[in-house]
Amino acid sequence: MAEAEQASHQLQRDAEDKAARLLGEAQTEAARLRAEVEGQAAQAQVAAELAAQRAEKSAQDRADLLYQSAVADAEKLAADARERADRIGALAVDEAQRITIAAREEADTLLAEARTAAGRSQTIVDGAKDTADQITREARGQGERAVQQAHAEARALRDAARAETERHRQRDDKLDIWSARAVIAGAVGLTASGEYELARMVGFDARVAWLLPLVIDVYVVQAFRRHRDIIQAIALTIAANVIFHLADKGLFGVEKATRDGHEPKWWLIALVASVASLILWRMHLITGPPKPLRGQGWRRGKARQEQSVTAPTPPPADPAAIANSTAKRDRQEPPTGGAKKPAKKPAPGAKKAAPAARQNTAKKRRSMDEWVTDASPIFHAEFARLRHNPTATEFATAIEKAGLGKVSDSTAKNIRAEILDRAPLPELDGTE
Repeated sequence: MAEAEQASHQLQRDAEDKAARLLGEAQTEAARLRAEVEGQAAQAQVAAELAAQRAEKSAQDRADLLYQSAVADAEKLAADARERADRIGALAVDEAQRITIAAREEADTLLAEARTAAGRSQTIVDGAKDTADQITREARGQGERAVQQAHAEARALRDAARAETERHRQRDDKLDIWSARAVIAGAVGLTASGEYELARMVGFDARVAWLLPLVIDVYVVQAFRRHRDIIQAIALTIAANVIFHLADKGLFGVEKATRDGHEPKWWLIALVASVASLILWRMHLITGPPKPLRGQGWRRGKARQEQSVTAPTPPPADPAAIANSTAKRDRQEPPTGGAKKPAKKPAPGAKKAAPAARQNTAKKRRSMDEWVTDASPIFHAEFARLRHNPTATEFATAIEKAGLGKVSDSTAKNIRAEILDRAPLPELDGTE
């Protein structure tokens, strides 16, 4: 199962790396295309502006040159006219005006052509920008599609890994269940034979002697299921089989051998005859409803019991808040033994450490109902944090951190069993 989990984590990491690599490549390609298109657009715009500037400057220069030439020609004609007299003065002025108008018309034509070239350049720049935007959108769409495909592949890999892990877990659970059933069946078969023969030895009829191993085995199963009386149940099965085999060999609890076998002593008969009644008493204790809280009134205990049965499962709470509320309740609830007398000051050097420790231990002792009420939020908080049923050691550590005192693993296990018997575990979501 550890290999499956490692493979699952490795597949998930590979999928995430692949998705990150594809996303990086898509972003890099989009940035390169965007930069290339923007560079081309900028170059085209600069070239267009330079061409427009050159055309405008050339037109202006030609216009200035023509104007200067016209002015020079006019001045020359004027000088010639003055030299020739007033006879050709009017003709020179008309020629100069005509040349000036023609130069101006040519300059206006060149300026219009320059403006047209500038417009074409702006159209080219706008087309380049549109092309760049389209390429950018296409690159972004390709990047998004690549990311989505990578996420889909990662999800598929995670789902496959989870399915594989779940199959391994179910197989291990089935193996554990059938192994436990095989061990229980073998143990019941081995111990039941000795218990049956012990019942027959002390005088039970064969028609009812099989009920002794039945009640003992049912008691053992219930003890394991509820995590209570486990030591007593195992000890009972061991004692029954050991006593039978020793008695069968004449080594314990029997009189001298007779023709029909060994004769059991009276105290062995009484002991075996009382086993069923003792088991009935213990089954009543471990399977019955919880008792009212000790140290409180009958009505208060009954109300607390009904509340614990009918109330919904409390949500996970902060262990520190539970510890503070428990400490506050301990401070507010007075002891039931009446008002205490003022304590006398101890003499100098007197040893009072041991009695104080015993008093503190007695004050912190809780019934199982109190443990269930105080430790249920801690259990659910640990279940939500660990995302699985906490072990006895983890639960005992959480109880100690919450300020409810230090408990053994077996006590924490019993408290956990009571909590699970009274309310089912909440569902865990599948978020990562």
